[in-house]
Amino acid sequence: MALSPFPAASNTPGEGSIEISFLPPSRPTISEVSFTYPLKLVVSTPHIISSPPNPQPDEPHYPKLCPLIFLLSYGGGLLPPDTLSLKINLAPYTRLCLTTQGHTKLFAPPPSDPNALSRQILHTTVGRNAAFWLAPDPTQPFAGTCYSQKQVFYLGQNASVGFIDWVCEGRKARGESWNTIVDWRGINEIWTTVRGQEDTRPRLIIRDSVVLHPTDSHLSMSTIGIFATLILHGPLFVTLGAFLITEFKQLPRIGAPQDWANSAGALMSELSAWRQRRWEQERLDGVLWTAAPSRNCVILKLVAKDVEGAKWFLREMLGKEGTIDKEFGPGGSMCFR
Repeated sequence: MALSPFPAASNTPGEGSIEISFLPPSRPTISEVSFTYPLKLVVSTPHIISSPPNPQPDEPHYPKLCPLIFLLSYGGGLLPPDTLSLKINLAPYTRLCLTTQGHTKLFAPPPSDPNALSRQILHTTVGRNAAFWLAPDPTQPFAGTCYSQKQVFYLGQNASVGFIDWVCEGRKARGESWNTIVDWRGINEIWTTVRGQEDTRPRLIIRDSVVLHPTDSHLSMSTIGIFATLILHGPLFVTLGAFLITEFKQLPRIGAPQDWANSAGALMSELSAWRQRRWEQERLDGVLWTAAPSRNCVILKLVAKDVEGAKWFLREMLGKEGTIDKEFGPGGSMCFR
């Protein structure tokens, strides 16, 4: 009996894998994409990256392409007991942008199995000098949702990872709110694989966890329509992280002295005028946010009255600084439009 030249197919529903390889001198390429129902992966046109003006000696093969892949689920959501499990491996000096085309709807379990849970699991290995940007649309839990999510990133030397993780309340027109969620749990972990010769075990850099439960969220989140977390780590995101920290420090403080002389329009710089406009829009959209460095990461937390307000804020901030569009292309900010 002749052996099949093709790799064995996975029969596990919802499993997928992505392998990004590097073709010298400067071309990251998708060497493998596989998935099973209800998971679907769609490869799009890669983004062309302009070379850095002053390439570093340790970057002889600066990537000139960033692959773009869309993560989808049939029906646009998850129905318990659906489980999506995706493994991604980025070879050294590669890039990848992973996004979605719309909200991931989280449906309630069927009456026949009221305790069923829907899950999303992501394991990503980012090689030396590689970079990964994960920018999905928010998850939207409907009434009765039971959901669990875990995202784990393993980073090599000088690897970079950035991702947005956000959840919005259910369908207001149907009377859904944070209080109609049964259980929503999400955890994000970043590990480094760079250790000494004697100790090769990965080391935890950051762990971020969010738990939404109706008894906790009914009153404290009654005026909030969306909750978001943005985490950045690695040399590719240093400039963006510094920009976010600077903008947070510039926020008006209660009781702080005001520079009225420079608030008259003509005397304001372009950046100051942009900040004034942004602050006013933040007030109208009910945007509250904070940003802080932690263990070589920058973590931004954000709430807003609705999804559009959060998207506008992130689009303004990331677009003004420019790293995402430059390094990952328009697909990197598609979820903010």
